[in-house]
Amino acid sequence: MVGQQAGEFFGATLIGETRTLLAPSVVHLIQWYARTTPDAPALHCGDTVTTYRQLWARSTAVAQLLRELDVQPGEVIGVVAHRNAETVAAMVAVMALRATYLPVDPSNPVERVRVILEQAKPRVVLWDGTGDPGCTLGFPSVDTSQAPDLPEGADPGWPLPHQVPGLDDVAYIVFTSGTAGVPKGVMVEHRSLVNYIGWAESLALPGAGGAACPVFGSLGFDLALTTLWVPLGHGRAIVMIDRSWDYAALFAERPTPYDFVKATPSHVRLFERMLRPSYQSVIKTLMIGGEPLEPAMLATMADRLNGVQVVNHYGPTEATIGCCAHKFLVSQLPRTPTVPIGRPAWNTAAYVVDEGGNPVKRGEPGELIISGFGIARGYLNGDGGRFLHAAEFGGKAYQTGDIVEVLPEGVLLHLGRRDSQLKINGYRFELAELCDYALALPQVVDAAFDIIRGGTLDVVEAFVVFDEHAPAAPPSELEMRSRLASFLPTELVPKRVHAVPEIKVDANGKRDLRATRALLDAFGASSQSAGERP
Repeated sequence: MVGQQAGEFFGATLIGETRTLLAPSVVHLIQWYARTTPDAPALHCGDTVTTYRQLWARSTAVAQLLRELDVQPGEVIGVVAHRNAETVAAMVAVMALRATYLPVDPSNPVERVRVILEQAKPRVVLWDGTGDPGCTLGFPSVDTSQAPDLPEGADPGWPLPHQVPGLDDVAYIVFTSGTAGVPKGVMVEHRSLVNYIGWAESLALPGAGGAACPVFGSLGFDLALTTLWVPLGHGRAIVMIDRSWDYAALFAERPTPYDFVKATPSHVRLFERMLRPSYQSVIKTLMIGGEPLEPAMLATMADRLNGVQVVNHYGPTEATIGCCAHKFLVSQLPRTPTVPIGRPAWNTAAYVVDEGGNPVKRGEPGELIISGFGIARGYLNGDGGRFLHAAEFGGKAYQTGDIVEVLPEGVLLHLGRRDSQLKINGYRFELAELCDYALALPQVVDAAFDIIRGGTLDVVEAFVVFDEHAPAAPPSELEMRSRLASFLPTELVPKRVHAVPEIKVDANGKRDLRATRALLDAFGASSQSAGERP
């Protein structure tokens, strides 16, 4: 194993197992299966099955196309992220050349795509020849479907024999919300991804045979990265669900159950509302992450989860998809407000510290700091953010901003956030980002946001204060929501926008959303839609 050993995590609160990495990169793993089990299925896309031999051959063909463009190690290559075999082959090809793939979700609002592309400045953007390539927004693009297949019977070998990806190369960049109101690109190295692939197998791939899992989320989102690279890194098959919201297809009757399905708590609430699935007949393991997991929700599903392993999966993007997990049966539901987030991943340490950075005692709350192989290289723009380089945390570490405590049984319990970062439907964002977008709207001089939880899906509500001296009429609620929808992912667009005379502040100088909401009653909620001054 290259790099820091678990034994070097002096003073850590909890330490994960020390394990040797499976390979230098996920590319090595996929190539190995292409040679040892070439006819094993890798991807199911509708009625089309792509074997490992075919996936590797197609990756090699795309890599040859990139070589002709003189793509160099370390360059960023965008990939329009449709859920199909051609897209996966393009991602593998980029990584095989020691370049970095940047997933571009064509369903994202155009302004968000623009911000991402302008920050990352990809050398070229690859697309699979399907749909509208307009999301490349003027950046050079290449239709990979035009790359000729290798001759029949040819040994693909390495796309570039003397240049293979290593542990220190950046595998991909994914964007998450930034504290300054601009999405931030997180650079994840192969060391981190391979460490995660190895650890996650112990959580989600209990056996062999059949399809490992469905892929139904955005390929630019941590949830989908688990379902993509963990099975492919272990020679298993994945099933691409073309439409994100096609839950009927997701839970359709199968000859053998999936090894696992990964979802957010909000997804699960939607599954329950729409389908009330018989989980036992479809999956062996239900992995849930992205938001706090409430035992009460699982209790209502107990009869259909009986015998299904449940994994509470925790981790910020900066710690490579996931860094802690707690595996249990629904018959073992804890009596805590949320399900524990468990113990650290392989080659990972967890530190629970007070405001001075000193360790706290078990049972006392403190901020969670993660150290080890899973920590990303950093942000694309060089902003240090919450990344740390400190000997007391074993070197490179990440300050999560999450408040936790260690339970008597030696697992972590998530208690909340120490800052304004929030999650909705598994999508992480900073309040500063939403406020910046709102304040850019005409006549808005102040804004605050609230999350309404407990329904089928969590929703965002906005409170805005208009400039009372502006001569023109303020924008309507519909106009404001439409403008915000051009910048924000669908999950973050406010369901309602309320005009209020002020954003109330509590005695500690923090925004008091409960008091602000009370203004709607005081002034009459019917007159407080955006576009009408109170």
